Amino acid sequence: HRPGASARRRGEKRGSEDQAIGRSRGGLSTKIHMAVRGLGCPVRFTLTAGQKGDAPQAAALIEGLSAGVVMADAAYDAD
Repeated sequence: HRPGASARRRGEKRGSEDQAIGRSRGGLSTKIHMAVRGLGCPVRFTLTAGQKGDAPQAAALIEGLSAGVVMADAAYDAD
């Protein structure tokens, strides 16, 4: 078994998971998930491949941050 062989079988290049680059019919894509203060000043961000879901990123973005209100796109809706 060669390192990265299973990733290449799925159509990914070696190391693509670490680079947050996704591949779809439309081409390469990346999503930026960001937590900001009230006036839009960035506090924390993460990058994921474009085909990854938004909701799994929500908890990590707001963990440990104090906030009276959290506003987010509907795609971040999670328990």
